[in-house]
Amino acid sequence: MAERHTWSFVLRTRIIRAVAIVDLVLTLPFAFPFAAESLIQLIYRIDAGAGLGSAPPLGFGPLQIMFVHIMGVLAVLWAIARIRNPAEDLARLDALARLVVAALIIHAITMGATPLLWMFVATELLGSAAQFSRRRAAA
Repeated sequence: MAERHTWSFVLRTRIIRAVAIVDLVLTLPFAFPFAAESLIQLIYRIDAGAGLGSAPPLGFGPLQIMFVHIMGVLAVLWAIARIRNPAEDLARLDALARLVVAALIIHAITMGATPLLWMFVATELLGSAAQFSRRRAAA
């Protein structure tokens, strides 16, 4: 119980919550039909403006957009769970999941998705590193 009052515990809790808040902000648009489609279009407009030349998808059908929204809802709920309960075990799970998500994004890039997705890879790796580094420091 004494650990709850240590600076290390407070710092770890703040890091876990901060990563979760960033997730909440970044994934919330994917939970809503009007916002998800607009965000995907924006990514491809930025891609075109940067001269990257990635081919945008011909359009998402109802099945594809449903999976986008499911991902958005689950990501938002996961972020809220970590904001409300910034526990070490949730941080470890999140850090591991971020490595898997980063690998999946890299796979999509190698399959022709826009190189702008490297920004998402960076956020996943930074979030994972922040949570793993705090865990190592606490040990």
